[in-house]
Amino acid sequence: MKDTNTETKPDKVGTTEAAFLLNISTARLRLLLRQGRLKGAEKVKRFWVIPLNSRGMPEITPGRRGPQ
Repeated sequence: MKDTNTETKPDKVGTTEAAFLLNISTARLRLLLRQGRLKGAEKVKRFWVIPLNSRGMPEITPGRRGPQ
């Protein structure tokens, strides 16, 4: 018998879901997107599509400020 109760994890999410997963506001997430700091994120028409890593989280690259 086939198990119909298994949940499949999405491999891409929108801004609201990504902000929830990262525990940040959507405004902060949009700022990171404008700065190009979310790995693999792309804009499709009006909407951002954010890929998830193997742990189910979006990846943020470190900023460039601070000591080198």
